[in-house]
Amino acid sequence: MKLSLLYKIIKKIKKIKDILLPCQVEDFLLRKYFKGTFLSQVEFHLVDYCNLNCACCDHFSPLAPKKIVPVCDVISDFKKLKKIFDNVGKILILGGEPLLHPNLLEIFEPLKEIYPKSELVIITNGILLDSMNEDFWLALKKYNVTLSMTKYPIKVDYGKFLNKCLNMGIKSYFFNENKLKMYKMNLDYKAKNDKYAAYKLCWHKNCHFLRDSKLYLCTPAPNIGFLNKHFNLDFKLTKRDYIDLDKVKSATKINRIFSKPIDFCKYCSDKPLEWGEYSHSKKELSEWVKVESLK
Repeated sequence: MKLSLLYKIIKKIKKIKDILLPCQVEDFLLRKYFKGTFLSQVEFHLVDYCNLNCACCDHFSPLAPKKIVPVCDVISDFKKLKKIFDNVGKILILGGEPLLHPNLLEIFEPLKEIYPKSELVIITNGILLDSMNEDFWLALKKYNVTLSMTKYPIKVDYGKFLNKCLNMGIKSYFFNENKLKMYKMNLDYKAKNDKYAAYKLCWHKNCHFLRDSKLYLCTPAPNIGFLNKHFNLDFKLTKRDYIDLDKVKSATKINRIFSKPIDFCKYCSDKPLEWGEYSHSKKELSEWVKVESLK
């Protein structure tokens, strides 16, 4: 079935009722009809920590240790993914701040060998761009890596790097065009939220995070351990919250699992997000958790 036709079907269904299944209709149909060959997006961390200290970071980077993820581990995970999904639309290289990785340039070539048709995107806060040598910029061009810059209210001349990319023929864009806002996750420690409502509202659910030979639906779940350790909490992950790539070999099964809420969704807010001004983290529990749920 052609993608354009599928979207027409989706549009007609949504006119009747936006939600016909315990998940978004669009997610369900896209996964159902494109099963087996295609995954829209996958992201991963090269480093977990960051050189910024953002309040409410949904990767929990202010709480993460200064750990470098070996490039060979990332490549091993993607080779396992390739055995299941022939194509990935977009691969996001994230952190923390990925430019902190000392062997960053070693990741581009093997990823392109595994998924030659995928768009590689490195997402950075831009702080280290001035210190990156010419090899970095040449590597972006050689391997057709897109540079995505998140514009924080800090002293970085983002326009300078946008122009550099333009002059060198490197794809680039701003992750956020407008003033950066932050949101509170308001995780419910007692897991009493409506997971279907939370899934519907979630904008993480197609991120598909790859870590330690496991594929996750979203970003917070695979990184919740940083929050647990820092605050001595016990947000739990079940076997229904991720796909073990060493055990599950069916893309159809993965798409079926991810087309509806996972257990972790019960922790996430089932109400519209609370957005606020950008600020630095004080590493307070209330930045991530609904404190009253601890009582």
